Amino acid sequence: MANSCSTGSCGANQNQDFERMIKDAQIQETLSKIKNKVVVLSGKGGVGKSTVAAGIAVSLAMEGYQVGLMDVDVHGPTIPNLFGLTNARPGLSPAEKLVPLKVLPNLKLISIGFLLQSQKDALIWRGPLKIGLIEQFIYDVEWENLDYLIVDCPPGTGDEPLTIFQLMKDAQAILVTTPQNVSVIDVEKSVTFCEKMGVKITGIIENMAKLKCPECGKEIKIFPGRGGEKIAEDFNLKLLASLPLSHSLIEKADKGELHKAVKELEMLKPVIEGIIEETKARDLKLDKRIIKIAIPLDENDKPSAHFGHAPKFAFVTADREKKVVVSREDKTPPPHEPNVIPQWLADNEADVLLTGGIGPKAETILNNNKVVVIKGVTGDNIEKIVTDYLNGSLQTQENMCDH
Repeated sequence: MANSCSTGSCGANQNQDFERMIKDAQIQETLSKIKNKVVVLSGKGGVGKSTVAAGIAVSLAMEGYQVGLMDVDVHGPTIPNLFGLTNARPGLSPAEKLVPLKVLPNLKLISIGFLLQSQKDALIWRGPLKIGLIEQFIYDVEWENLDYLIVDCPPGTGDEPLTIFQLMKDAQAILVTTPQNVSVIDVEKSVTFCEKMGVKITGIIENMAKLKCPECGKEIKIFPGRGGEKIAEDFNLKLLASLPLSHSLIEKADKGELHKAVKELEMLKPVIEGIIEETKARDLKLDKRIIKIAIPLDENDKPSAHFGHAPKFAFVTADREKKVVVSREDKTPPPHEPNVIPQWLADNEADVLLTGGIGPKAETILNNNKVVVIKGVTGDNIEKIVTDYLNGSLQTQENMCDH
């Protein structure tokens, strides 16, 4: 007797799965046209994170890059205000996608603030709606080709940054704090959040570190503490900049003229240099024609779901241009101890790691050593896995290891 489904739920589930597959493909297609993703976040609100994100976007655009700025602060979008676009609305392209607003010839913006009837309207949304909006801001916006996409996240480590990093697995993070201890405590949570997500942290920005008196010119330390410096020291991160509170920058931002604050945004120069340096270091590695791909193997020569307990690793030398395997060498890793195997891979000059599963700390160490990590890899044939990766057709699942 043939199987049947009297409720009709089987067909509905199949349709949902198909729609999800189409949406995921659209998201990946859009992200493939964006070379670099920079996520600006903080565990603490009120630290000037949105102004910093907007300033980074403007500064990169002034350097000649094609830049997008995505505001995913659903409950408190401020990007429209900073650029004087509170009454602006995005258009529709011939493909019926949202056309992001331009404030400079090479700087595009999208924000939920552009879609509200009034700036005073509150959005009372739970997680699924926010996740859906973020996905739509990727696949349903006409970003075209970008050198950088800057993402302004809300405070904390909730749905918005979690969704962004799950979708943009190659994103780098910049954390913003102020000097005082109450900010440090919350921003440290953002550091450990990034570590657990396997996200590369480009560095820390300490905002509102001091104020230059407009009358006498004396520098005044506004807050007690050494927040940015302390976080950088405790977590072995770069302190990209210690930024002053600029009265003239605030004035231009309040007028919606942040993109005209050319002189004031010069303070972000070390931040921009840090972002570009990180980008070039990664690109240099990825642009190599001959690369070495490491794959942890189980006893059956399949990708291991437990990176740290794999009995051996395949080191596959591959030609990126010809998209072929050149050679393979299997090696036995050192005994499993914290941080040892990730460093061993880096010492063996691995450029890419293809693995079934990996813990967040190991992934962070590899990222810091410029090793590209692709997790959720499955399959029986090592050569096919590598060639699929070289051709951009490698299918992955969820990370099989989270410890």
